[in-house]
Amino acid sequence: MSISQAQIRALQQGEVQKLGFKPFQIGAEIDLPVVEKTLALYGQLFNDEIVANLYKTKSVSSGDLAKPAIPQVVKFGTKYILYVGYKDKSKQLKYYDYINRGVKGTISSKADSDTPYSFKTKNKSVPIEPIKKWIEFNNLKSISVKKYTKLGVEQKEIKDSKSLAFLIARGIHRKGIKTTRYFDDAVDTAFRSKQFTEDLRAALGSDFEIKIRQLTNGYNDNK
Repeated sequence: MSISQAQIRALQQGEVQKLGFKPFQIGAEIDLPVVEKTLALYGQLFNDEIVANLYKTKSVSSGDLAKPAIPQVVKFGTKYILYVGYKDKSKQLKYYDYINRGVKGTISSKADSDTPYSFKTKNKSVPIEPIKKWIEFNNLKSISVKKYTKLGVEQKEIKDSKSLAFLIARGIHRKGIKTTRYFDDAVDTAFRSKQFTEDLRAALGSDFEIKIRQLTNGYNDNK
Protein backbone atom coordinates (compact mmCIF):
# COMPACT_ATOMS: atom_id res chain seq x y z
CA MET A 1 0.00 0.00 0.00
CA SER A 2 1.30 3.48 -0.80
CA ILE A 3 0.36 7.08 -1.31
CA SER A 4 -0.79 7.56 -4.88
CA GLN A 5 1.60 9.32 -7.24
CA ALA A 6 -1.47 11.17 -8.47
CA GLN A 7 -1.91 12.61 -4.97
CA ILE A 8 1.63 13.95 -5.05
CA ARG A 9 1.09 15.42 -8.51
CA ALA A 10 -2.11 17.04 -7.27
CA LEU A 11 -0.19 18.57 -4.36
CA GLN A 12 2.43 19.81 -6.79
CA GLN A 13 -0.11 21.35 -9.16
CA GLY A 14 -1.94 22.96 -6.29
CA GLU A 15 1.23 24.66 -5.10
CA VAL A 16 2.31 25.69 -8.59
CA GLN A 17 -1.03 27.41 -9.14
CA LYS A 18 -0.33 29.65 -6.14
CA LEU A 19 2.96 30.95 -7.52
CA GLY A 20 1.45 33.90 -9.37
CA PHE A 21 0.04 35.24 -6.11
CA LYS A 22 3.18 34.79 -4.03
CA PRO A 23 6.35 35.59 -6.01
CA PHE A 24 9.73 34.62 -4.63
CA GLN A 25 11.66 37.39 -2.88
CA ILE A 26 15.38 37.70 -2.21
CA GLY A 27 16.31 36.21 1.14
CA ALA A 28 12.93 34.60 1.67
CA GLU A 29 12.95 30.99 2.88
CA ILE A 30 11.15 28.58 0.56
CA ASP A 31 9.24 25.83 2.34
CA LEU A 32 8.79 22.34 0.97
CA PRO A 33 5.01 22.04 1.14
CA VAL A 34 4.73 18.88 -0.97
CA VAL A 35 7.19 17.02 1.26
CA GLU A 36 5.27 18.11 4.34
CA LYS A 37 1.93 17.02 2.92
CA THR A 38 3.36 13.73 1.68
CA LEU A 39 4.70 12.97 5.16
CA ALA A 40 1.30 13.87 6.61
CA LEU A 41 -0.40 11.50 4.14
CA TYR A 42 1.91 8.69 5.18
CA GLY A 43 1.22 9.51 8.81
CA GLN A 44 -2.46 9.00 8.11
CA LEU A 45 -1.69 5.76 6.27
CA PHE A 46 0.18 4.61 9.39
CA ASN A 47 -2.87 5.38 11.55
CA ASP A 48 -5.16 3.52 9.14
CA GLU A 49 -2.85 0.49 9.27
CA ILE A 50 -2.89 0.52 13.09
CA VAL A 51 -6.69 0.39 13.13
CA ALA A 52 -6.86 -2.26 10.39
CA ASN A 53 -4.28 -4.47 12.15
CA LEU A 54 -6.10 -4.22 15.47
CA TYR A 55 -9.34 -5.42 13.92
CA LYS A 56 -7.53 -8.06 11.88
CA THR A 57 -5.99 -9.55 15.02
CA LYS A 58 -9.20 -9.01 17.04
CA SER A 59 -7.32 -6.87 19.53
CA VAL A 60 -9.87 -4.08 19.88
CA SER A 61 -11.20 -3.83 23.43
CA SER A 62 -12.39 -0.42 24.60
CA GLY A 63 -11.19 1.07 21.32
CA ASP A 64 -8.47 3.27 22.83
CA LEU A 65 -5.64 1.61 20.91
CA ALA A 66 -7.50 2.36 17.69
CA LYS A 67 -7.23 6.08 18.43
CA PRO A 68 -3.63 7.07 17.59
CA ALA A 69 -2.65 10.71 17.69
CA ILE A 70 -3.12 12.94 14.64
CA PRO A 71 0.19 12.90 12.69
CA GLN A 72 2.26 16.07 13.07
CA VAL A 73 4.98 17.29 10.73
CA VAL A 74 7.47 19.63 12.39
CA LYS A 75 10.27 21.42 10.59
CA PHE A 76 13.58 22.28 12.28
CA GLY A 77 15.70 24.26 9.85
CA THR A 78 16.09 21.99 6.85
CA LYS A 79 15.01 18.84 8.73
CA TYR A 80 11.55 17.35 9.12
CA ILE A 81 10.21 15.23 11.97
CA LEU A 82 6.98 13.27 11.58
CA TYR A 83 5.35 12.51 14.93
CA VAL A 84 3.07 9.47 14.87
CA GLY A 85 1.79 6.91 17.35
CA TYR A 86 0.12 7.73 20.66
CA LYS A 87 0.19 11.02 22.53
CA ASP A 88 2.90 11.58 25.10
CA LYS A 89 1.76 10.52 28.59
CA SER A 90 -1.40 8.91 27.19
CA LYS A 91 -2.79 5.73 28.73
CA GLN A 92 -2.24 3.91 25.42
CA LEU A 93 1.52 4.36 25.78
CA LYS A 94 1.43 2.37 29.00
CA TYR A 95 0.17 -0.87 27.46
CA TYR A 96 0.19 -0.77 23.65
CA ASP A 97 3.47 -2.69 23.38
CA TYR A 98 2.07 -5.57 25.44
CA ILE A 99 -0.52 -6.09 22.70
CA ASN A 100 2.07 -5.43 20.02
CA ARG A 101 4.80 -7.80 21.22
CA GLY A 102 2.77 -10.08 23.47
CA VAL A 103 3.27 -11.26 27.06
CA LYS A 104 4.41 -14.73 28.13
CA GLY A 105 2.06 -16.65 30.43
CA THR A 106 3.06 -18.51 33.57
CA ILE A 107 2.02 -21.96 32.28
CA SER A 108 1.97 -21.72 28.49
CA SER A 109 2.57 -18.88 26.09
CA LYS A 110 0.65 -17.37 23.21
CA ALA A 111 3.37 -14.77 22.78
CA ASP A 112 6.40 -15.11 20.53
CA SER A 113 9.58 -16.20 22.27
CA ASP A 114 11.37 -12.92 21.58
CA THR A 115 8.92 -10.79 23.59
CA PRO A 116 10.56 -9.07 26.60
CA TYR A 117 7.36 -9.25 28.65
CA SER A 118 6.07 -11.98 30.96
CA PHE A 119 3.62 -12.28 33.85
CA LYS A 120 5.01 -12.84 37.34
CA THR A 121 4.33 -16.24 38.86
CA LYS A 122 3.60 -14.76 42.29
CA ASN A 123 0.36 -13.30 40.92
CA LYS A 124 -2.59 -15.41 39.84
CA SER A 125 -4.36 -13.06 37.46
CA VAL A 126 -4.11 -9.76 35.65
CA PRO A 127 -6.18 -6.67 36.61
CA ILE A 128 -9.83 -7.34 35.84
CA GLU A 129 -11.14 -3.80 35.24
CA PRO A 130 -9.85 -3.48 31.63
CA ILE A 131 -11.24 -6.95 30.91
CA LYS A 132 -14.59 -6.02 32.44
CA LYS A 133 -14.72 -3.01 30.09
CA TRP A 134 -13.84 -5.32 27.19
CA ILE A 135 -16.70 -7.66 28.14
CA GLU A 136 -19.15 -4.77 28.29
CA PHE A 137 -17.76 -3.27 25.04
CA ASN A 138 -18.28 -6.55 23.22
CA ASN A 139 -21.62 -7.14 24.94
CA LEU A 140 -20.69 -10.60 26.21
CA LYS A 141 -23.57 -12.09 28.16
CA SER A 142 -22.27 -15.36 29.58
CA ILE A 143 -19.59 -18.00 29.48
CA SER A 144 -19.72 -21.71 30.23
CA VAL A 145 -16.99 -23.24 32.40
CA LYS A 146 -16.35 -26.77 33.56
CA LYS A 147 -17.28 -27.48 37.14
CA TYR A 148 -15.71 -30.61 38.61
CA THR A 149 -17.79 -32.57 41.10
CA LYS A 150 -17.54 -36.02 42.63
CA LEU A 151 -20.12 -37.21 40.12
CA GLY A 152 -18.23 -35.94 37.08
CA VAL A 153 -17.88 -32.79 35.04
CA GLU A 154 -20.72 -30.31 34.77
CA GLN A 155 -21.12 -27.12 32.78
CA LYS A 156 -21.74 -23.96 34.76
CA GLU A 157 -22.97 -20.77 33.15
CA ILE A 158 -21.59 -17.49 34.48
CA LYS A 159 -23.38 -14.27 33.56
CA ASP A 160 -21.99 -11.63 35.93
CA SER A 161 -19.46 -9.41 34.08
CA LYS A 162 -17.16 -9.18 37.10
CA SER A 163 -17.04 -12.96 37.48
CA LEU A 164 -16.47 -13.33 33.74
CA ALA A 165 -13.63 -10.81 33.93
CA PHE A 166 -12.03 -12.71 36.82
CA LEU A 167 -12.06 -16.02 34.92
CA ILE A 168 -10.69 -14.44 31.75
CA ALA A 169 -8.02 -12.58 33.75
CA ARG A 170 -6.77 -15.84 35.28
CA GLY A 171 -6.69 -17.47 31.85
CA ILE A 172 -4.70 -14.56 30.38
CA HIS A 173 -2.22 -14.75 33.25
CA ARG A 174 -1.66 -18.47 32.67
CA LYS A 175 -1.58 -18.45 28.86
CA GLY A 176 -0.26 -14.96 28.21
CA ILE A 177 -1.17 -12.37 25.59
CA LYS A 178 -0.73 -13.24 21.93
CA THR A 179 1.83 -11.31 19.90
CA THR A 180 0.07 -9.22 17.25
CA ARG A 181 2.79 -6.85 15.96
CA TYR A 182 -0.07 -4.55 14.97
CA PHE A 183 2.12 -1.49 15.62
CA ASP A 184 5.36 -2.87 14.14
CA ASP A 185 3.55 -4.06 11.01
CA ALA A 186 2.02 -0.60 10.57
CA VAL A 187 5.51 0.93 10.76
CA ASP A 188 6.78 -1.55 8.15
CA THR A 189 3.89 -0.90 5.79
CA ALA A 190 3.98 2.88 6.03
CA PHE A 191 7.65 3.77 6.47
CA ARG A 192 9.91 0.83 5.73
CA SER A 193 8.69 0.18 2.24
CA LYS A 194 10.38 0.96 -1.05
CA GLN A 195 7.26 2.86 -2.06
CA PHE A 196 7.64 5.31 0.82
CA THR A 197 11.16 6.15 -0.33
CA GLU A 198 10.02 6.57 -3.93
CA ASP A 199 7.03 8.74 -2.99
CA LEU A 200 9.16 10.94 -0.76
CA ARG A 201 11.72 11.29 -3.53
CA ALA A 202 8.94 12.27 -5.94
CA ALA A 203 7.61 14.81 -3.44
CA LEU A 204 11.06 16.26 -2.94
CA GLY A 205 11.47 16.52 -6.71
CA SER A 206 8.14 18.31 -6.91
CA ASP A 207 9.30 20.82 -4.33
CA PHE A 208 12.49 21.49 -6.22
CA GLU A 209 10.47 22.03 -9.39
CA ILE A 210 8.28 24.52 -7.52
CA LYS A 211 11.35 26.29 -6.20
CA ILE A 212 12.84 26.58 -9.68
CA ARG A 213 9.59 28.07 -11.00
CA GLN A 214 9.53 30.51 -8.11
CA LEU A 215 13.08 31.58 -8.89
CA THR A 216 12.20 31.94 -12.57
CA ASN A 217 9.10 34.00 -11.87
CA GLY A 218 11.05 36.22 -9.50
CA TYR A 219 14.22 36.87 -11.47
CA ASN A 220 13.76 36.13 -15.17
CA ASP A 221 13.22 39.39 -17.06
CA ASN A 222 13.17 37.65 -20.45
CA LYS A 223 9.56 36.46 -20.25
